Amino acid sequence: MTRQKKTTVCPLGGGGVGGKWKFWIMYHLLSGPKRFGELQRLFPQVSRQMLTIQLRELEQTGILQRQVYLQVPPKVEYQLSEVGQCLEPIIRQMDAWDKEYSEQGEQEVDWLISLGGRWTFWIWYHLLSGPKRFGELQRLLSPISQHMLILKLRELEQMGVLTRHASGQKSLKGEYRLSQLGQNAEPLLYQIYAWGRWACDQLGLAYDGPVMDEREAYARRA
Repeated sequence: MTRQKKTTVCPLGGGGVGGKWKFWIMYHLLSGPKRFGELQRLFPQVSRQMLTIQLRELEQTGILQRQVYLQVPPKVEYQLSEVGQCLEPIIRQMDAWDKEYSEQGEQEVDWLISLGGRWTFWIWYHLLSGPKRFGELQRLLSPISQHMLILKLRELEQMGVLTRHASGQKSLKGEYRLSQLGQNAEPLLYQIYAWGRWACDQLGLAYDGPVMDEREAYARRA
C-alpha cells in the first residue's frame, strides 16, 4: 500500500495558498487555460525557471493539470484541476484582502509570500481565538523553535496584523493579539483551513502534523 504524504496545513505550502506566484498563477487560471507563454507575459518579472518550478509544484499537488498537444510546434496548456477550481472562493477573498492590505500604505513585508511559510499561517490562525502569550504559542505550535517563533512574530508585527504587549521594553515574550487588520482576515483564514482539510482528503494526502486546530486539540484531550 502506498504511504500517504503528510502535510501540516494543505498541499500548497505552510499557509494554504502560500507563495506569491502560486497565488497569481491560480488567480489567472480562473478565467481559463493558459499557455506557458501567456503566463510569462502576465508575470514579466518572474524568470522562466521560477515560473516552471511554481507550475510544477502546483501540478504535483494536484491543483492544476498540464495538457500537452501533439503538434508542431508543441503546445502545452495549464488549467486548474477540479480540486483547484474549488479554490475560487478563497482566491477571490485573498485578492480582496490583498487590496485592503495594500490600502494601508507602504508595507515592509509581502503578505502573500509570508503566508507561504510553514508557521506564519498557524500563528495568525491561533490568534483569531484571542490574545496569547509567547509560551502558549510555543505549546500550540510545537515543535517550533523559540528563535523561529520570534522571527515569525516579528514578521507578522511588521505586516501590521498583530501587536505585541511586552512586560518590559526588551521583552520578546509578552502577549500577542491581532490588530483590526489581522482580525479582518478571519473569514479567509478559516476558509483556507477548511479547504486544506478537504483538499488533502480529495488528493489522498494525510492531513497530519505537529500543529492542529485548537478545537481539534481539545477534542483529542477530552
